[in-house]
Amino acid sequence: MNRTRHACLGVAAAAALLAASCGGDGTAAPGGTSGADDTPDAGAPDGPAMDSGKPPADFVPLITADWTLSAGEEGYVCATKTLTETLHVGAIRPLAPPGTHHTVVGLFTTPAGPDDPGFKCGPSFGQFYASGVGTGELVLPAGVGLIAQAGQQLHLNLHVFNTTGDVLSNTSGVEVRLLAPSEVEHEASISFYGPFGFQIPAAGEYSVTHPSMFGEARTVFAIFPHMHRIGSHFTAEVVHGGATTKLWDDDFQFESQEFAAIPPVTVEAGDVLNTTCTWTNTTGQTVTYGDSSNDEMCFTILMSY
Repeated sequence: MNRTRHACLGVAAAAALLAASCGGDGTAAPGGTSGADDTPDAGAPDGPAMDSGKPPADFVPLITADWTLSAGEEGYVCATKTLTETLHVGAIRPLAPPGTHHTVVGLFTTPAGPDDPGFKCGPSFGQFYASGVGTGELVLPAGVGLIAQAGQQLHLNLHVFNTTGDVLSNTSGVEVRLLAPSEVEHEASISFYGPFGFQIPAAGEYSVTHPSMFGEARTVFAIFPHMHRIGSHFTAEVVHGGATTKLWDDDFQFESQEFAAIPPVTVEAGDVLNTTCTWTNTTGQTVTYGDSSNDEMCFTILMSY
């Protein structure tokens, strides 16, 4: 395998956040673009408290939701929670027991409605965090933090899939390690880049390359390549003038999806991110874009400031 993780030019991590509403029993598919406050996002119990003035030394729950699926059932569970204090996050990881396909957390500046610890919903993107199967802990660089302000509403979007023959119940969500406000100089966010309308032929290997233009100058420091079960290779590279910088070039494994730290790369407005996904389709039928594990995706997810 040839994994390339390095940075050398400037990366404008454009926050073209793709958002779809999540609520009630809706099943709206993700699409469109939005700014930093576009998706209502997850809620947990009462969340971490900092009454002593110092953040907890270890990981604490940010937001979680309980779920139960029948044998073979697949769906989405959301939760919302309004914060009573501002949180500065220096490290983040999913709480992802068996049955958790992917996790997304977003923020609403103003609560979209009453807090709800768990309800059926549809897929959505969010600008705070995302993880897949096998994603581990991500530690942000010194001086960089994810910030969730008091009064904002977290929105948790869980894609859950029970591939067993029995009823499956679990609790999924996100845990964080907090920083003191004085430790955070740069505020981080995530953004999603990739194609939607592709079709993967029934036999053999097939690749798609999707260009995305950065809208502003940003510094990228972590990448999360995301495909589904028949994904076989993933490449992400930034084109700046006549130069190309590879952010990622590696075989893809569905059961081991990293949100990986990379040396910081600064991008400029107008730079292009090329996302190339390769699939090996042995299903005997055409596979299209979709949210199910049995469909496919092709996303470069970047964390930047």
